[in-house]
Amino acid sequence: MATAEETSKRIVQRRTMRIPWNIESHLREEQVGTEVADGVYQLCSTMTNMYLIEGDDGLTLVDAGLPAHMDLLQAGLERIEADISDINAVILTHIDPDHIGLAEPLRKEGIPVWVHEDGEEVALEGLGKPPIGFFLLMWRPAFVRFIRALMKDGMGDEEPIAEVNTFTEGQVLDVPGQPEVIHTPGHREGHCSFWLPDSRILFAGDALITLDIMSGKAVDPEPVRGGDLFNFNKEQQEDSARKLATLGQVSLLPGHVDPWRGDLGELYSPAD
Repeated sequence: MATAEETSKRIVQRRTMRIPWNIESHLREEQVGTEVADGVYQLCSTMTNMYLIEGDDGLTLVDAGLPAHMDLLQAGLERIEADISDINAVILTHIDPDHIGLAEPLRKEGIPVWVHEDGEEVALEGLGKPPIGFFLLMWRPAFVRFIRALMKDGMGDEEPIAEVNTFTEGQVLDVPGQPEVIHTPGHREGHCSFWLPDSRILFAGDALITLDIMSGKAVDPEPVRGGDLFNFNKEQQEDSARKLATLGQVSLLPGHVDPWRGDLGELYSPAD
């Protein structure tokens, strides 16, 4: 059996040509079980993140990547001397194709999947056609190449999730790590973030990311660009950013590319 290091190299080699050429080079780096905070591990491929939270009672997977990311997950688990059976829960920041790719395959392995109550219907019924804004932004070369890269890793082939558990605003989930739910709609109606208050770790999903997908450039944490063409509601995005700003100093783990550490209150005026 290949070692985690050998598997990591194979993943990188196979996907190097899938990364848009005009994305800043340091944002293309693969992360296979990289510890980015105490007991939290980043799995990143095609610039899309999954995270593992290690608790006394097992692991929680935050977001589920793309359908082609199972080998990435397995390599990351091997690197931390774990396997699929150690995952006790999958928690999703939102129902988007690049965040749910492994959710149904893992559910079939007996691992419960959790979503915000506002995302339950679309999780069960499937995503349907992309929003019209998806096509109206195709004149941007970086955006097109980013989407093509996701498609090569299976975006569009994700399965509806046959059964989900739901959570609500403020709930502390009974899963390893016990993250607190912060409802952060805007990118999607049912979008949420997860907060570990003791370690000040924020899993922001796509509420705040460190990649401008329209230009391929690294940025300070910001809502996904594209306005209402690509997002559910731009005003809600901004409200959610201000809501997260009340957390102050955080280790922010976004849905795409690099983590960020700093004071969100210095970037956004906290919500009144």
